[in-house]
Amino acid sequence: MKRYILLLAVFFITIPLFVNASPRAYLAEIDGEIKAGTVQYINRAIIEAELGKADYLVIIIDTPGGLVDSTRRIINSMIETDVKTVVFVGRSGGWAYSAGTFILMAADYAFVHPEASIGAAEPRVMGESEGDTKMIEGMASWMENLAIRNERDADTAKRFVTENLTMNGSEALSAGVIDGTAVNLNELFSVMDIVDPEMIPVQQNFFEKVFDFLSHPYLVSLFLTLGTLGLIFAFRTGEFEIFGVIGLILLAIGLWGTGVINFSVLGIILLLLGVFLLAAEFFGNPGFGFLGVSGVISLLLGILNFGAEPLLAPSIFDFATLFTIGVLISLLIFIIITSRGVITTFRTKPTFGPESLLGKKGKVIETISPFGRVDVNKESWSARSEDDERIEKNSIVVVTKVVGNTLIVSKNKK
Repeated sequence: MKRYILLLAVFFITIPLFVNASPRAYLAEIDGEIKAGTVQYINRAIIEAELGKADYLVIIIDTPGGLVDSTRRIINSMIETDVKTVVFVGRSGGWAYSAGTFILMAADYAFVHPEASIGAAEPRVMGESEGDTKMIEGMASWMENLAIRNERDADTAKRFVTENLTMNGSEALSAGVIDGTAVNLNELFSVMDIVDPEMIPVQQNFFEKVFDFLSHPYLVSLFLTLGTLGLIFAFRTGEFEIFGVIGLILLAIGLWGTGVINFSVLGIILLLLGVFLLAAEFFGNPGFGFLGVSGVISLLLGILNFGAEPLLAPSIFDFATLFTIGVLISLLIFIIITSRGVITTFRTKPTFGPESLLGKKGKVIETISPFGRVDVNKESWSARSEDDERIEKNSIVVVTKVVGNTLIVSKNKK
């Protein structure tokens, strides 16, 4: 009996050795600029990989660059997770420039298609032919430390920043800055000696796609601008249900974006100046003139400068940029068409209600001391004297102010 028990125990202990437990790999993909929405998506992919007890998280990347703060947050999440990270520039002709190269260097395993490109990570400020020395040194040190952490050639990695060096996958492998080349995932797993892995894709959900689009730096700055203008309209017209709500929503989205964007101070100044000029034109001068044109131009320059991240490759003809410019042009046309009418409406005195009585003369029908009643336009109103003086019955007064339904009056001195 003891012999059978011993045999059963040996059987149950050794059976896992005969079961082929496939390694588990979660797959995520970055296609396009790296921005706030990308952070949300990659962080969720990392969490799902951790909860699913994955052996690897493979991030397939094809990007021209992205935002510094978003890149930093992704890299921090990659470093902190216990799941092995694999970054793969997996398409012929694909690229991992700028921010993409930083993420590649941060991975536990870095793979690049032989005919893909990496590098070009020198930070630049829009409008300047050369980068800021202090910024370049800081970013170069970051790249170097990432390479050292993963035992890659730090000197070559540093040159991606200091010399704007670019390489294809084969050159990068020879230089020792990546761990291997592969033309597809099957070849990548083969090079890594991973047999028959269980692959679980992590797709962007609908909300992540929406927020990824909304987190484009040009759109974030546009939302801040329109949100501010919406609140100005709300306070000026009293239409908080429309302009106020829309303004707050746009500001909330814009502030969410700015919480992760290392934006330019000059861009902020230009945006605020543009809003101020438009407000001055709209509420100060009838018609549409110099201030309005200057305001729209300032907004456009501010938005373009706002998105001038040192690791983001600016694109003039992508949808977000064209959409932003289109909204500004629409705003310009709207102000041209409506400015005179709206300004005239704002400046026209009310024709009914207590405010319509400002400047009107009336007769005291009940002595004011300091409260009483007056007859204005054959209507009886509660009244108070302006200086709390006593005004006798039958005196002629002038309405100087309205507080609620009470008229503030003074003696007619004419």
